[in-house]
Amino acid sequence: MARLAEDHVMAQLVAQAVHWGLALLPVLVLLVLFVWLDAFKLMSLGEVLVLLVAGGAAAVAAYPISGRFLDALPIGFSVYSRFIAPWIEEALKAIIMILLFRLNRIGYKLDAVISGFAIGAGFSVVENILYLTMFPSYGTGTWLVRGLGTAVMHGTTLAMLAAIAHEFAERENREAAGEFDFHLWWFLPGYLVAVALHTAFNQFPDRPLIAMMGAILFAPIAIIGVFFVGSAEAERWLATEHDEHERQLEALRAGRWPDGPAGTKVAALAERVGPESAKRIRRYWELQAWLVAEAEETMMEEAAGDAAFDAAEIRSAVAELEGLGQALGRSTRTALKALLPFSRNDYWEVSELKQRLGQKG
Repeated sequence: MARLAEDHVMAQLVAQAVHWGLALLPVLVLLVLFVWLDAFKLMSLGEVLVLLVAGGAAAVAAYPISGRFLDALPIGFSVYSRFIAPWIEEALKAIIMILLFRLNRIGYKLDAVISGFAIGAGFSVVENILYLTMFPSYGTGTWLVRGLGTAVMHGTTLAMLAAIAHEFAERENREAAGEFDFHLWWFLPGYLVAVALHTAFNQFPDRPLIAMMGAILFAPIAIIGVFFVGSAEAERWLATEHDEHERQLEALRAGRWPDGPAGTKVAALAERVGPESAKRIRRYWELQAWLVAEAEETMMEEAAGDAAFDAAEIRSAVAELEGLGQALGRSTRTALKALLPFSRNDYWEVSELKQRLGQKG
């Protein structure tokens, strides 16, 4: 009898382990695959973990909100799940993506899509943990559907929202940072697409395998398709902008101001502040252009599989740039940065270079 009891307990533990594995692992494996497919290696492990935690926090926030709506609305759980929950859950996930765009933590479609999928994966992992602890008696089929279906759906919907938002934000992100305007409407079309996909997935409560198969088939094809488009787009941007920044460097090193409106405006500022500050302004622009060009070159080399950079030279340039900014003073530095032709994308590229520097150091 004791042996039978032990075998029963062991069988239960194995079943529980299988259930947890089915519910949690598939979406994380897909996330690892997408990070690995990124030729530019834009996402570090630390960033991915932060996004997973952020998505999990959104799931925790969704739980009491859903409870309040279920208590307040005269509808059952099925109707709520099919028609109300998608709007709430996609909105909570979208808030995190909006913050990433606002804080300039998104550069290319590639990292927009990976970030979106990571947040959705974090949401689904915490949501499934809640269900696993509340309903431990549910069978293997339930956790198979939630792991391969619901979890993958949560990652895919936000990835699509991020890709669409990036398309609308693209022009502003590539213009001079001093002229940047942030618009919430960038996220509305993607939000509606995410809600539509989520709602469609939830229309099969009695046939969950259909929804699961739809998620399994749609998610990899859609995201990998965006990967190919995003990679080609990023390569074109990098080549074009790298050439422009090299031309800026050539002019500045030759003692001239670069051609264009920015060069004219910065030259006028330099005349007003005196010869010493004018030298600092020229050097500040030169160092910033060099760092952006170096960041772009490193990304192109990463995509080709042979990234290399001089860490000491970059650290020296960063330190000199910071020193020049302090020497110029707050008002002059602020005025100069508003006139320089660097985009938010350029500054994001430099932040990626500094991150690589930290990983190397």
